This record gives sequence, structure tokens and C-alpha cells, in this order.
Amino acid sequence: MTSSEEQKPQKAERSREAILLLKTDMNCRLMVNSDNHGALQKNTPLSITLPLGSHLINVITQDGLLEKEWTQDLNNEKQVVYLIQLAEEYAQLQAKREEEVGKPLGIECWSVDQIQQKQMATATEIGLTKVFRDGPDAPEMVVIPAGSYRRGEAFNKYKVTITRPFAIGKYPITVAEWKCYVEKGKISYSPSDNDWEGDNLPVTNVSWFDAQNYASWLSTQTGQTYRLLSEAEWEYACRAGSVTEYYWGDEIGHNNCNCQDSGSEWSRKRASPVGSFPPNVFGLHDMLGNIWEWLEDIWHDNYEGAPSDGTPWSSEGNQLGRVMRGGSWSSFPRYARCAHRHGSVPAIRNFNFGLRLARTLP
Repeated sequence: MTSSEEQKPQKAERSREAILLLKTDMNCRLMVNSDNHGALQKNTPLSITLPLGSHLINVITQDGLLEKEWTQDLNNEKQVVYLIQLAEEYAQLQAKREEEVGKPLGIECWSVDQIQQKQMATATEIGLTKVFRDGPDAPEMVVIPAGSYRRGEAFNKYKVTITRPFAIGKYPITVAEWKCYVEKGKISYSPSDNDWEGDNLPVTNVSWFDAQNYASWLSTQTGQTYRLLSEAEWEYACRAGSVTEYYWGDEIGHNNCNCQDSGSEWSRKRASPVGSFPPNVFGLHDMLGNIWEWLEDIWHDNYEGAPSDGTPWSSEGNQLGRVMRGGSWSSFPRYARCAHRHGSVPAIRNFNFGLRLARTLP
């Protein structure tokens, strides 16, 4: 076979292909026929060689605010140039979102009475009382209604809608509750109490994996689904309709929680017995200060691409880190705010790491 004959099939093959040249007026992520082609940069054309025919093109902005999808036909052209115009529509959507999150929404518009009435109605609807317990081994749980709120720091809020009601521990898991787990679950690990002593203290020195194992055991004991909270659920439950830095106001104040400079007798010394401070509007104690609480989510540096439906963010991010919230008795006040985020390696056990559980409701 001659050299020229060898080239004929390749030419024929190339004649059945075309180049799609994509340009965009803002950075986005690109999918072609459900295959991830990564980032498409503003003013940086990208050439893709594709077979002749129809191809499904999908682009989405980095923050997920705007997504476009279309079918691109490639016929006999050698090259097709397509300009992806996102900037104008994105600016309109962003302005609308900023207007929306710049003022109270959802539960933030309700009075204290309305919030608590909604709690009661939600509990009644699913056949529970507002505060309940699934037997002697289980913690006290509080019903939290579905609703919307603005999540995050004042300069970077976005709307989250908790689509389903859930229950959350009235207090962090205590030493007494963990002792029950050690005894009945026949586990070998009994966390150090830091020489503080007291069954009504929050259990500490537990890792994220320890917390998961406890939730799994409790689910088996009760026949219900216990789990760690998502980060979005935690902030929703913590705020309880508030829009301030702390759920009681914009200042740390005196004796509202257990952290540095909070005026409590335990500040910078040790954890306090659970329930030592007034609850938030939902009736939850110690959501800020006392101990850091492990959450389900993988650590991400910011909220770009985060779910907006209250579910945990369990993809991408730093797979070696998990989110914690709430601050502790040793934290500065700025770390014990509703919006503050913290992360840690899930295997670490620390003197101020603890947990609070959620329970999935019907």
C-alpha cells in the first residue's frame, strides 16, 4: 500500500469532523454531550473538534446563578464560531438576587409568635410535640419548620430554602448520653472529660467519625434516622429568624453564651453545663459558644456552587476537611457568630469539639 493510499482514510475521517470555536463574555464551566470540558475563560476562545451532527452544549457560571443549554448542529462547515453571551442576563439576575437578599425574606419576616406557632403547627402535622424524645437513650429533639432565610456574612448573603422540616437536638450531646452509647453500644472509646466532670456537660474530644458512629448507633436503637446537620440547616436553626450577628443581637453582650469576653463564669476556662444560657426563638440552647459542633458538609472556602435547598454539600471541596460551627468556650466572640465558619480534619479529637444531631422527619 502506498503512502498516498494510507492517507485517504484519515482524510475521509477528518472530513466528517468540524471545529466548534466557542467564545464567551464571562467565565463559565462547559459541558459538551455531558462530558466536562472544564473552565471556559472570558475572551479566550476554545476550539473543540467534534463529529458532524448535533451536539448538546451546556454552560454554567462559576457561582451557578446562570445556566444555558442548546443543541449545536455541525454540518459540512470546517469551523463554526459561537459567541456565548451571558454577561447581560447574569447582571440582571445578580441585581435581582442582591435586591432580594438585601432585605429580610422568609422566616426573617415572621414575628417570634409566628415562628413558634409555625413550629407547633409543623409538629402537630407530623404527629409530634414541638419537643420530643425517641426513648430514654435519645436526646431531646426540637421540631424545626421548613422555610427560607439569608445565609452567610452580611457582605455575602444568599437565599437558602429549607424544603423539609427536620428536628435538631435541644442541646449538644452530653457526657451522660455518650456514656449510654459506650455502655449499650459496647464501644471501646470513652472520650476524655478534660477533668471537668459532670454528666450534663457537652461531650468533647470526639471526631467527625465518632459523631457519625454515634448517629448510626442511635438510629439503630430508635428506628429513626439520626444524622449530623447540614451547614445550611445549622445556620437556619441557629438564627431562628434573626438577622443579627448573634441570635440575641449584634453584640456579644453579657452572659448570653460561653466564649471569651462573654461575661460567663466559664469563659476561657471550660465548657459549661448544657442549657446554662437562654435559648433562641426555636428553643435551642448553646448554638453559639460552649463547643464546636461537627456538621455533615465537606469544607469549601466559600459558598460558590453551594446547594440552596438545605442539603449538605458533599461533593468537591477539600475532602480532608469537614465543617464545624458555633465557636466554643475558648473562642473569641467573632468566632461564635451565626455566620462564622470553621473546618477541621475529621479524624481529630479536641477538647472543644463536640456534636449535636438532627433527625429526619416524615
